Amino acid sequence: MSECNCNGCDHNHAQDCNCESNIIELIGENGEVINVEFIASIKVDEQEYAIMHAIDDSDDGDVIIMKMEKDGDEDYLVCIEDEDELERIFEAFRKIAAEDYDFE
Repeated sequence: MSECNCNGCDHNHAQDCNCESNIIELIGENGEVINVEFIASIKVDEQEYAIMHAIDDSDDGDVIIMKMEKDGDEDYLVCIEDEDELERIFEAFRKIAAEDYDFE
């Protein structure tokens, strides 16, 4: 079972939402800064994931998916190395957000 919340605001993703966009600054593997827009959180098999979209000039339309982990009161994002896991989460997001996004 999967759930999806737009911009972390607890609205069902299929509903209209006027929440402000959330811009997050990520540090890439080589130390480069990547600005992303937090699109949604999705819960699949009891694990929560962040769905994001790069907003920099190099934007090629790719979706960025990262695990959302907790360490006490702190939330942080973790890269996903497993291609099968990434594909499974992206497919769950596509099913939930098909009306809101044009997936090609």
